Amino acid sequence: MHCPNCGKPATSEQQFCRACGMSLEPVGKLVAQHSNLPTETQQKLAKTELEQALVQKMFSWMRWGMIILGIGVALLVVNKTFLIGKWFSLLAAFFILGGIAVACGGLFDAMMKGASLSGAKPGKHVGSGKDAQSLPTNPIPQELPSVTERTTQLIGVEDSKTNKMMDTKARQ
Repeated sequence: MHCPNCGKPATSEQQFCRACGMSLEPVGKLVAQHSNLPTETQQKLAKTELEQALVQKMFSWMRWGMIILGIGVALLVVNKTFLIGKWFSLLAAFFILGGIAVACGGLFDAMMKGASLSGAKPGKHVGSGKDAQSLPTNPIPQELPSVTERTTQLIGVEDSKTNKMMDTKARQ
C-alpha cells in the first residue's frame, strides 16, 4: 500500500504516513475490504490462535507429567515410611522418571512446533545460510526524515532577528 498524499510506501496497519503525516486508517480499511487475500491482521490473528492452542497443549502435557511425578514421589515416601520392598522403590523411580519425561516431552514438542510456526527450520541456526548473506553491510540504519523537518525549513531568516541568542552573537 502507498500513501495517497505523498506516494511513499506504507503498511496497512500504519495509522499515519511517516513521510507526510496523513491518516492512513480509512485507506487501510478500504484496501482490506477490496482485497481477496487475507490481510496481515487476519494472518496474525490465525497465528496467535495457533500459538495459544500450542501453549495450552504444552501446559496440558506438563500438568500430566507433574501428576505422574507426584505419584512417584508419593510412592517413594510410602516406601520409606513402611519399607514395602525394593520393587516398590523401583516402581516409584519409574513413575518419577516417567513424569519428568512426559513434562519435558510436552515442552520440547511445543518448542519444535513453535519454531516451525515462526518459520525457523529445526537444526538451523539464525544467521547461517542465505539469511546471513542477505544482511545489510552497513550496521547503522539510515535516519528517517522527520515529519516536522519541512516546517523547520520554512522558517525564514527574518524570524531569527527576534531570537536574543542570535542578537548577542551578531553584536560580537
